[in-house]
Amino acid sequence: MSRNRSLTWPIVTAVLAVLVAFLALPQSMRGWMPVLGSAKIHYGLDLAGGTQLDFRISEQEMLDQKAELESQIAELKAQGASAEAVSALELQLVSLEEQQRNVLEAIRTVLERRINSLGVSEATITPSVIGAEKHLLVECPGVIDVQQCIATVGKTIKLEFKEEFTEVTDEFKKNVEQEVADAQRRMSASGITLTQLSEDLSDKLGVANLGEQTFFKDMLPKGLEDLWTKTPGSGVFRRNVKLNVPSQDAEGNPTVQEVEGIFLSEVTRARTQTGRTINEAPKAFGLLAEREEGASYTAHEKEALGTKISPRVIGAIRGMQPGELQAVTMEEGSRVLFLRSFVPGREEVDVSHILITYAGATQAKPTVTRTKTEAMELINRIKTDIDKGSSFEGLARTYSEGDSAAQGGKIDPLARGSQLPAFEAAAFSQQPGQVSAPVETQFGYHLVRTDSAPRTTSDTASYDELSFASDPEGARAAATVSALQRGDVKSTEEVAYIRSIFFSLVPTGWKDTPLDGKNFRSATVSLDPVTNIPVVQITFDEEGGKLFQELTKRNIGKRLAIFVGGDLISAPVVQGEIAGGNAVITGSANFDEARLLAQDLNTGAIPAPIFLSGQRTVEATLGADALRTSMQAAAIGIVLLMLYMLLIYRLLGVLANISLALYAILFFVLMKIPLFLFSGQYVVLTLAGMAGIILSTGMAVDANVLIFERIKEELKRGRTFSLALETGFEKAWPSIRDGNVSTLITCAILFTIGTSIVRGFAITLGLGVFLSMFTAIIVTKWLAKRIAATPLAQRSELFGVKRKQEMPS
Repeated sequence: MSRNRSLTWPIVTAVLAVLVAFLALPQSMRGWMPVLGSAKIHYGLDLAGGTQLDFRISEQEMLDQKAELESQIAELKAQGASAEAVSALELQLVSLEEQQRNVLEAIRTVLERRINSLGVSEATITPSVIGAEKHLLVECPGVIDVQQCIATVGKTIKLEFKEEFTEVTDEFKKNVEQEVADAQRRMSASGITLTQLSEDLSDKLGVANLGEQTFFKDMLPKGLEDLWTKTPGSGVFRRNVKLNVPSQDAEGNPTVQEVEGIFLSEVTRARTQTGRTINEAPKAFGLLAEREEGASYTAHEKEALGTKISPRVIGAIRGMQPGELQAVTMEEGSRVLFLRSFVPGREEVDVSHILITYAGATQAKPTVTRTKTEAMELINRIKTDIDKGSSFEGLARTYSEGDSAAQGGKIDPLARGSQLPAFEAAAFSQQPGQVSAPVETQFGYHLVRTDSAPRTTSDTASYDELSFASDPEGARAAATVSALQRGDVKSTEEVAYIRSIFFSLVPTGWKDTPLDGKNFRSATVSLDPVTNIPVVQITFDEEGGKLFQELTKRNIGKRLAIFVGGDLISAPVVQGEIAGGNAVITGSANFDEARLLAQDLNTGAIPAPIFLSGQRTVEATLGADALRTSMQAAAIGIVLLMLYMLLIYRLLGVLANISLALYAILFFVLMKIPLFLFSGQYVVLTLAGMAGIILSTGMAVDANVLIFERIKEELKRGRTFSLALETGFEKAWPSIRDGNVSTLITCAILFTIGTSIVRGFAITLGLGVFLSMFTAIIVTKWLAKRIAATPLAQRSELFGVKRKQEMPS
């Protein structure tokens, strides 16, 4: 039994030593072990590089809810409502005020979980108050992809249920007008900027934050033209504007919809000159004709392609499609052609006609009541009158029911293949002046008179021509075509910088309901039993279940939309009333998408919107330089410290250096493993933390110095090394204890009230204190006892001591 007991501690010590040595190895040498192979040091933003984000918290939604509750309470009291009704609203008001007081900590907790989901080692989130604004400074060490960090940390996980609403009513427009007036009043009363206002209103339906946009003068939306003359700081202007927004038609094809609304706009910067890509060939040709030497521009409108035009140009035009550019090499130079339209030559004839319709014929006027037989009799009588010498034009003005009656029946030249076959056959088969027998078409009965012999017209084209006088090889023309196609032809024009918020006077299709994320309890992923498609099943609290049942009851046969973070996730048609407090979110493309949505919902919706107000990216190279110099300082300090201990304490200095080396190894290992071994939190190494390590390294030998000085005092009195060892440790312990406890208290205070930088210093210093107590008290004492059992303990000079000579009695 004693033999087994005597082997226990050596075995445990050996196992721990192997584990510590393994964890101390570089990560690249531990890849073969999945569990321990991933242990690594987690560096902070200042060492690893990463992103620092400053988020502003918008409490406007809370303030609006608070004002509404206070108004309702006042109204109930004025009406003499029951105490229970008033008390219920007052309880909601107290809860809202408590939520507002704790909003910083609540958001910090949610953001911390989001940062951890990025794989970032430490959620360094520092609350701050700037004037009346509350901010959170978020550091994402190791996350160099700024957009990923912003999208993950700043996303709005807000669950909302909305009802259909598409009708433009006077009440709706009145509410929008009131929203705009309230927004203007907020800016004038509280002094908030248009940017902050747009962020606060960004989650409202029908409100679009357009941000800062650049406009050339001819691109300003109708209604904002006068802002071209405004200057920065001249104020926020309200304008009624019609905005073109991307939309879809009934068949799902992309289109543009004109939406009426109200703009709140301001000029943010003075106008500047900038390059503008010229995409319209006529405008680009005119610009190039002014810039290029020997270049000229000519616009051709419905030009007949006859003998006056070069055959090479005619050949090129006939082979082009409208909207196409082509370079043409000429004997005297070169041309760049842009074809706007092309009408090929055709056979045509001049024609006049008289039309008699009947009830039921295509495009017959409602006043026409005659039958088809009566129409036939009338057209025959007119033909008889013409044959007897009556004027065709006069009869056409009197009887014809076609659009050309006022012109005596004359219509535009008729091209072969452009009219109904029977009408066309009569027109082209007759001699000039001849009138046909009645011709029947779907429009009624016609008398067709041929007014000229058929003729063939020339091809006509509308095109733009840029000519280069001296370019026989066509190089300038070809280069111009390439430049136009690449978008390299630019003009220098002024641009205005305008920031706007748009309030739509047209409903978005949805309206808010009382059911939202505050009634949310949990979300899980499951499979639809019918389609086998992953869905997210959400559970409401008791109040949410009642609201959801009421919503489904009054929207049977209508769509009920589910929004998450302002995005429409699904809008199923309600088939019937749903009780039980459960709802299903469909629309996930795959299981991973459904899992991510459920994770976002369960991670938590932030109690107030946050908006990015500043960001800073620290490059990893800067952090690497800081880490390298810090490590150099630490290494130099440790080497000097070891030399000092050897010089002063000799053999005891060797023991202290061994303890110091073990202290460094253990510290290195503890930086790689989770706090308390089983938590998900790690010690994150920052520059301040490096300062704490360097300081704690110096303090690590403080206990050894105290102990060794006591031991030397005892040795000088003539005590044996073993007795001096025990006495030295016993007498040094109170000083060691008091000094380290006071340091730990200081670390606790710094961690509690300090910023993220100070906290990093406090953590590493406190951890170093605990380790130094272990290595100085336990390790050094154990090593010294091993020395005491050897002959070396008899040689006091090895400990830097000369024994005092005993005085004769």
